[in-house]
Amino acid sequence: MNTTHTKFSFKALYLLFAIAAVALISACGKSDTAVISYGSLSVYNTSPTSATYDAYINSSKANGAALPYAGGIKYAQLNTGSYDVKFTVAGETASIYTKTGVPVSANAFSTLYLIGTSGNFDGLLLTDDFTNTSAEKAYVRFINLSPDAAALDLGIKDATTNLASNKAYKAYSGFVAVDPGAKVLEIKGASTTTVKATVDRTFVKGTFYTVIAGGKVTPAANERAFNGQIIVHQ
Repeated sequence: MNTTHTKFSFKALYLLFAIAAVALISACGKSDTAVISYGSLSVYNTSPTSATYDAYINSSKANGAALPYAGGIKYAQLNTGSYDVKFTVAGETASIYTKTGVPVSANAFSTLYLIGTSGNFDGLLLTDDFTNTSAEKAYVRFINLSPDAAALDLGIKDATTNLASNKAYKAYSGFVAVDPGAKVLEIKGASTTTVKATVDRTFVKGTFYTVIAGGKVTPAANERAFNGQIIVHQ
């Protein structure tokens, strides 16, 4: 997946949401037009399988190209409400996993991750909180999405404290502020110094990243080995 840095400001988008809401309320007062509110949803493939997938929001295909491992769609602006998100093997229509009742709330962001493996697929839905942040910092969240890994820590190489600690499968941290610039992130066994995977990244201020521990410690055929990935929220 191409994880080109984005200079897009989530605070600016919140401001746009607010301006749109005021404009709609004003229009409603003048002509009884119904106020429409929006939220945003992104979808990513983080299953350890080697297949690629398509994603459908309700009945509409959300991706252009098939979603590779750690690939996804950027935030789709949707009317507030409840949605079903279906994943299929790329080019097919039969569901391999469907998450029903995915809520989209006004002015809110969320991401749905396809996780698990064939016969045991699942979905992890997280709220992406971009509020109360500094434009001078970058922000990092950690998720353990390796089905057979023990609890994990995430840290910056040579730092004395972790960014996230003791995250079991499906567990995650909040966004943590880091200084912008080039860094090596280390995914380690919980409360150990044993590095299991590293991820290099130049962090850009005002940008939000999710670091994923993915793959499997003991992969079967057509499964990916344990690894680290970074998703840029955009």
